[in-house]
Amino acid sequence: MVVNSTRAEPTRPESTPRERLTPLDKAPIWAGLVGSTVLAAVSVVTALAYRGTSGEPYSPFNHWVSELGQIGVSSLSTLFNAGLVVGGVLFAFFMLGLAGTGHGRVRHAYGVIGLIAGIAGAGVGILPMNHVGIHALVALTFFNLGWIAVGLASIDFVRHPDVRFPRWLSAIGAATVVAFVAFLVSLKTEGVFDASGLAAPTVRRAFWIVPTLEWALIVGIVAWVFLTAWTWRRATA
Repeated sequence: MVVNSTRAEPTRPESTPRERLTPLDKAPIWAGLVGSTVLAAVSVVTALAYRGTSGEPYSPFNHWVSELGQIGVSSLSTLFNAGLVVGGVLFAFFMLGLAGTGHGRVRHAYGVIGLIAGIAGAGVGILPMNHVGIHALVALTFFNLGWIAVGLASIDFVRHPDVRFPRWLSAIGAATVVAFVAFLVSLKTEGVFDASGLAAPTVRRAFWIVPTLEWALIVGIVAWVFLTAWTWRRATA
């Protein structure tokens, strides 16, 4: 009797990262990559060209982020504000796409919150620092909702493991949340809660903790978006 020695090959999983990739994945991936890159690029270029009312160079340690978009002071304010509009719209689209590909119920929350935060971010570019009252409103809306969207998505990555989104992304998200909490505490400590407090200071310290933490928050959000989009694309390319 002949014994068939052929052994059945193990069954491959039905769903692989490559099989999950669709055109609907590609659009938010590129929105995240392009949007975060645009924001980083216009910030660096505008900061290098910046000269303040006293002729001082730009420093993230004592200048507000929005001062890069202040018309009549920042020489490349138009470039920076346009970058905020593009980056804000793409951030909103990215968060919606990320929520659409997620697993848990919390994805609905960070999708909607991310959408509103992105619209507010675009509003910061449309309403620059020269309109300080409404500008402060849209800027604080972005800050307050942006960190929540990032934080909720990071929690989702931990609760619902996915090869596209490694858990170390959650550490960056957590650092961004910490940066916001520290920023909020510094605002309270400095008494900066109204539009006048968010205006460019007449006397500028060499080091000011509030704008420094504001920049830390921005860097955290931009880095998180770029790396999340990058790992998503890498796992499904």
